[in-house]
Amino acid sequence: MNSKQNHKSQAQNTEKLREIPKWTRKYAQNRTLTIMVLLGMLGLFSMFIAAIVGFTLGLAVAGFRKGNIVLGCVGIAVLIAVLAALVKFYIFIFKKFGGKNKGLLDQIIDRWIYSREGIASIPVPEATKKKKWLEITVAIVWGGLFLGTMYLGMVNFIPVKYVQPISALYCVPYMVLGWYFWRSPRTGPIFLLNPTLYAIHAILIVAGVPIFFSSSFGAVLNMSLPLLGYGYLTFIIGHLYSRYALKKLKGLTHLEGEAANGD
Repeated sequence: MNSKQNHKSQAQNTEKLREIPKWTRKYAQNRTLTIMVLLGMLGLFSMFIAAIVGFTLGLAVAGFRKGNIVLGCVGIAVLIAVLAALVKFYIFIFKKFGGKNKGLLDQIIDRWIYSREGIASIPVPEATKKKKWLEITVAIVWGGLFLGTMYLGMVNFIPVKYVQPISALYCVPYMVLGWYFWRSPRTGPIFLLNPTLYAIHAILIVAGVPIFFSSSFGAVLNMSLPLLGYGYLTFIIGHLYSRYALKKLKGLTHLEGEAANGD
């Protein structure tokens, strides 16, 4: 009888041990609180920049429309100064947390948030220079398209209602391909919920659902809020899933019978 029980316990333990790598991977892929903090910092910074860029663009456009060349030139000058400051700030951040120090800020935040749970990460092959430059180039192109669409919406070249659906044409592929080529396997498939929701949002607007702002800053809000909001929702779901995976791991580490005592 004891022999049968021991055999059953060993079989259960073997099955549990096979499950540990799977749930460890899921837990590591969905420790998203670090990304949420970084996204929050990026979101606040982006909104600040968008507000400044929007104000200076509006100033320049208003000046030229009213025939006030001085006001228009002042708006353009301020915009150039803001863009120059952004370039300098980006260079500073790259020197501080890029290159050999890439990921340092992530690690600092990760250690602060998950100090009680330790370090958990998925090893990924080191990216080649070609792949790194491709990532940077694609990000710059996406940023240009995003800001360009926002600007065209602010000057009413694109109806404010359609700026988000138009942005979805390049945002959704960028997020999907970005996850596949640069974030996977470090980040799990839950990340794809973000582009999925962004695409659904665009489809609903085109279908006539009034989920957009029509104010003077409508173009900024219609593009920024869904992008950040769905991103946060995705990472909150990822965080909750990581808690579930951690609970499963804790359950799997409790082995049954004599094998649990190392006999």
